[in-house]
Amino acid sequence: MRIYFNQLQRQLQQSLPKVILVFGDEPYQQQQALDAIRQHCLAQGFDERLRFNSEEDFSWQTVLDEAQALSLFASKKLIEVEMPNAKPGKEGAAFFKDWCAISDNEHLLIVWGGKLGAEQTKTKWFKELDKEAWYIPVYEIERNKLPDWFRSQFQQHQLNVTPQATALLCNLFEGNLAGAAQEVARLSLIYPNQQIDEAQVREAVSDHSRFTVFQLAEDILADNRQKVVQIIKRLEGEELEPVILTWMLQREVDNLIELCLAGNQFEAACKKLRIWDNRKGLYRQALQRLNLSLLENIQQALARFEINYKSHGLDSPYLHIAHICALFSGQSQIHQFNQLMIAEMGAD
Repeated sequence: MRIYFNQLQRQLQQSLPKVILVFGDEPYQQQQALDAIRQHCLAQGFDERLRFNSEEDFSWQTVLDEAQALSLFASKKLIEVEMPNAKPGKEGAAFFKDWCAISDNEHLLIVWGGKLGAEQTKTKWFKELDKEAWYIPVYEIERNKLPDWFRSQFQQHQLNVTPQATALLCNLFEGNLAGAAQEVARLSLIYPNQQIDEAQVREAVSDHSRFTVFQLAEDILADNRQKVVQIIKRLEGEELEPVILTWMLQREVDNLIELCLAGNQFEAACKKLRIWDNRKGLYRQALQRLNLSLLENIQQALARFEINYKSHGLDSPYLHIAHICALFSGQSQIHQFNQLMIAEMGAD
């Protein structure tokens, strides 16, 4: 039985199944779902909680043994199995069948892990288990649905937030629901009982020196070089993983190439790429400096950085990232230097 995240609280008022599956690629909602189930189970008398990982010298028989073993602490156990690869194997498939066949089993089994692909939901073990279990898929929230998610959070915290401020929060926290939830809670403390506009959101972020990857992207597109340097230094001090920055830079290059190729169809391309109105000016500004050839040079630099960083590491990765950011200025001297450097490194 498939149950979506927003249906879980209501579903928990029904009789619990023998198995609950929680799989997906959005960690915040997955953690929220697991916590809600755990809290409900504790209130229902599941006083003992056991946890296993299916990749750590694990045998599914251990779970059956725990279910059949007498406990000094509780008559009902909450047993969790983390299954990162979402593949139980033959032993796991047989275990699920045996678990569901235990007639007097008062224990609850939670199995959770990464996203289940369509091919996995068609396997025999999943189809058979789906008849007995709740399956809670947790997905990344699509960009066009993110404003609704924020509005739900605002309602919980009794916040009145303008559409422009909501759009800014969507840009700042796309792909980071945990950070988004924390920010909404913080805004409720900073601006209680008042309307929150875009300026107040920006002020709240800057007050706490919350330089974000999104802010760096904005300043790169606008060619605000001094601000770019400040943000890179701050992110380096916070020990942000460099790959996160290169992911952002790659996304911006891909967007700019799409817009460059679109020519007079700029608005249609923005719609396809889900570029919000308040960022269109930044892309137009960047395209005045950058042509397709220069954008391909940036792609080259990013590819070389990722190869070098992932294969043998770099002593000063943020210095390399700063150099790549400089390429967005469109200055011919910087790009010529970059091409010479690539040629020299390729000759070694």
